[in-house]
Amino acid sequence: MLLIRLSMRNLLRQKRRNLLLGSAIAIGVAILVVSNSFSNGISDIMFNRIMRYVTGHVAVRFNERGGVMREIFRDRARALELIKGDPVIEEADEGVAMFTRAIGNGRSENIILIGVDTRKGLSAEGQREVEKSFRLVEGAWKDVEDLSIENPVIVSVEKARGLNVKMHDTLRVRFRNMFGQDQAVRLTVVGLMKNDNIFMQPAVFLEQARAKEIFGYRPWETGSLSLKIRDPQKNAAALADRLHDKFKPGTAFINASVHGLGGRRSVTVLGFRSDEDSRKKITGMLKLASGSLEKAFRKDGLILPAGLARNLGVTAGDRITLRYERKFEKSPKEAAYTVSAVCASGDYPGASVILMSDPAFYDLYYGDLPAAAGQAYAGDKLGGWSGLVSPEWVLLKRTYNTDDYKKKYQEISQNKWKATTIDVSTMYETASDILKLEYVLKLITISAVLVLFFIILLGVVNTLRMTIRERTREIGTVRAIGMQRSEVRDMFILETFFLTLFASAAGILLGFAVMGGLTLVPITMQDNPLGMLLVEGRLYFLPTFAGIAGNVLLIIAIAVATAWFPARRAAGLSPAKALGHFG
Repeated sequence: MLLIRLSMRNLLRQKRRNLLLGSAIAIGVAILVVSNSFSNGISDIMFNRIMRYVTGHVAVRFNERGGVMREIFRDRARALELIKGDPVIEEADEGVAMFTRAIGNGRSENIILIGVDTRKGLSAEGQREVEKSFRLVEGAWKDVEDLSIENPVIVSVEKARGLNVKMHDTLRVRFRNMFGQDQAVRLTVVGLMKNDNIFMQPAVFLEQARAKEIFGYRPWETGSLSLKIRDPQKNAAALADRLHDKFKPGTAFINASVHGLGGRRSVTVLGFRSDEDSRKKITGMLKLASGSLEKAFRKDGLILPAGLARNLGVTAGDRITLRYERKFEKSPKEAAYTVSAVCASGDYPGASVILMSDPAFYDLYYGDLPAAAGQAYAGDKLGGWSGLVSPEWVLLKRTYNTDDYKKKYQEISQNKWKATTIDVSTMYETASDILKLEYVLKLITISAVLVLFFIILLGVVNTLRMTIRERTREIGTVRAIGMQRSEVRDMFILETFFLTLFASAAGILLGFAVMGGLTLVPITMQDNPLGMLLVEGRLYFLPTFAGIAGNVLLIIAIAVATAWFPARRAAGLSPAKALGHFG
């Protein structure tokens, strides 16, 4: 306590010198606080106000037949069941959207028609998030549920201006639905919203059930799944890994009855892969009795084992009819096919198995899911056919940055998968470039501030040297009356510590004052991409306790380390020499 009192007294004795040095340190701390808070604000905007609504903290995406814009999964309940029960998931939303061409009053533009579930209750915090991100100028979100209005929608003010429409006007949109059919519908504007995020300005919001009906989704189908989770920075990657394991596919199969010229038999229909590598393997495993494997590898190719063909009274070129119970429809599904090939012998996956080329198989399987969809394939001992039969879907590998994520989606179109692809990803890997931007901003800030503090710390060293020289006789006196060298050293170090601590505290207050002043200044950046860095037309700062505390501790540590050497030199003076000093 004595050393602390002496250090505080000495600081007050040299007010002018310490005030100047402390002011310089405070300004440096203020710059560091403001810049770090701004970079944190950019990250928060991009992830929690943009990516949060575009992809969710974690997203499960389904793309059918290699079409990256065809997001559909044929068993909504199963997908929701697979993500159910994880303790970090707070909300799970269906992502249903479609790019369309909208025609307003004499003008047309591209829009994104998005289905929103307005009937789902939101917490008070969730409600505030929505109101901040999508500020309604006219109308209310509940208006999109009005059944008396023809397809009511909420449009951004910018898009309404571009289409030359206002409240209660009609929009006409054209698009291709999930079944590839061209559609045209009319939408009624019941709300106008303001949005700082330029990426969300083309969004037009429609009640989710209506959107699914318009897009061609059936009640048991869904688009992508968007998950909101607790503490996404900590939990997102781990959750995505867990969900990735849960979505590992089984073998797709259809338990059916087949009718031929000679009668009816119970069979299992399996798809087989028709890519070049699979063709070579399958060709080497089968021996034909009739027909052509070349025809079997075509879109509607069908292969029967010889025994089954004999029981059905058919051969290659004959027609058979498949019939099976559907999972979501009461009536059974029937489909007729021509037998492409009959196998006499060889490595065949089963005496009652019909092999179907995967384009035809997936058309049948996804078009009308069989009653057993989601169950494990009973004949799982496929031997050499293990990698050749069609899975329920293709699970894409996990990626952890934007570059790998882009390559993964390029593979979808290159591989031309007939199966649905499933991808589990977090918003951090789909937009890791944002993290890089935040890292670069912080790096530039820290580099600039370190240069500033290097200059300031030179002032600390010079100030201490001058102070030591002026107080040499005082050092001799306290040493003569019994103060140890280590105590002299610690006294000067404590002076530097308290000076830096008080200056840092003043710098934090100054930084908050500057941020408060800047947020009061309205900024208009209409149709400018930089406008997405604003919140309600103002700069957005997000100071964090950990960030500020870490920076202050770093600055104090540097200052104390700098003060160590002159303080040690002062402590090394002998009492006799110090008392004889005249300066």
